[in-house]
Amino acid sequence: MYRQQEEYIHTWFNRSKGRKPLILRGARQVGKSTLVRQYCLSNKIDLFEINLEKYPHLNPLFELNNPAKIIDAIEDILNLQLKKSKRKLLFLDEIQATPAALPCLRYFYEEIADLPVIAAGSLLEFILNDHNYTMPVGRIEFLHMGPMNFREFLMAKKETFFLEKLSKIKFDQLGEISDAFHRKGLDLVREFLFIGGMPEAVTTFIEHGIDSAAPIHAQILQTYQTDFVKYAKKTHLDRIQKVFRYVFLNPCQKIKYSNISKDDLARDLKFNLHLLAQAKVITKVLHSNCSGLPLEASEDESIFKILTLDVGLMNHLHGLTWKSFKTYNEEEIITEGLIAEQFVGQHLLYRNQPYLVPKLNYWLREGKEKNAEIDYVVERENNIVAIEVKAGAAGKIRSLHQWMNDIAYKKKMAVRFNLSKGTTETVVYQMEKRKLEYSLLTLPLYLVQHFIES
Repeated sequence: MYRQQEEYIHTWFNRSKGRKPLILRGARQVGKSTLVRQYCLSNKIDLFEINLEKYPHLNPLFELNNPAKIIDAIEDILNLQLKKSKRKLLFLDEIQATPAALPCLRYFYEEIADLPVIAAGSLLEFILNDHNYTMPVGRIEFLHMGPMNFREFLMAKKETFFLEKLSKIKFDQLGEISDAFHRKGLDLVREFLFIGGMPEAVTTFIEHGIDSAAPIHAQILQTYQTDFVKYAKKTHLDRIQKVFRYVFLNPCQKIKYSNISKDDLARDLKFNLHLLAQAKVITKVLHSNCSGLPLEASEDESIFKILTLDVGLMNHLHGLTWKSFKTYNEEEIITEGLIAEQFVGQHLLYRNQPYLVPKLNYWLREGKEKNAEIDYVVERENNIVAIEVKAGAAGKIRSLHQWMNDIAYKKKMAVRFNLSKGTTETVVYQMEKRKLEYSLLTLPLYLVQHFIES
């Protein structure tokens, strides 16, 4: 199962100078460990993997900051001689179970620079908050992972012909998309919208059919909720369960603490949202007023909506079944449970290089009149791009009109995702005393990854 992060690991592994220990970041079960194993297998690299959850007695050894002694201990555990291997990789899995291993990574870099070291862990932020350990700044690298994207999903399904044609589509030639290709694209994206991108769910779906994914979704969600016990600490478990359920049932909507619970203090609910974000189960999409670049310079941390980790997990918590979802018409796919908006958002979140922290913004105007919201705003070649996810082949774009009218920044673009074949058009709209005229690129949902990479 191909993951695009393999390309980054390949570049990192073959770097002749300056290669630092690499820490894989992401929520549980997005495929971090599988990525390392798969890369080593494909490239004939001897993998020396140790799950630190199984060997808690190693923590005092890591506290000594002596890589040579640590390697000796690992060799004894694995019954393998790491030193004799010419093409090798040391993989410290579940590193959060051995907190002293984090600062010790700098000594691997400084004393055994020729040994490639990868570490992975799902709850590193909590470990750092609980211990007097600090990250070895300047001595490690990060690689962020999320669920599989639509292209990886298609590759797993071996949709080679479709992928080849998809890669050749030009945005100024959308009218040349055939009806048959478009229908195929809509069917495939409908499958992804239901299954999502969690690797085990995708694999099970491919091997055993679409109904087999539900138990996997349930297991993953139960795993996350089991983790609450580990990091909720003194907070009430029922509160974090309540917050978790609310955000998964109400994705892509501005958070108002009173809507989550009228019985809990806003500061307590805020803290629980923070914990879920640290666990990478959710992401805060912050409002930006889009006054210029970078967008984060004009963020307002008090105004945000929530993007869940994965659309498939979200659907499962909603109780959505394939039997009902496959009967949805095009407008229902876009609007029901904000499924399409979640789909586009989780792709845009990982649009940048994997060494960058995943971030995403949106735009909101509130008031007695002229309320407007742009689903997402991103930077693209010095442009601010407003992205809307709309129902049907047309869909109202009043918010786009308002955004174009309000935003003074000159280099701006408008993109709309829906289930039409797409088009490039010039929008002319009379707004108050001003005549708006701007270009609008409309794309089918199955082109979201193509848009990101183009």
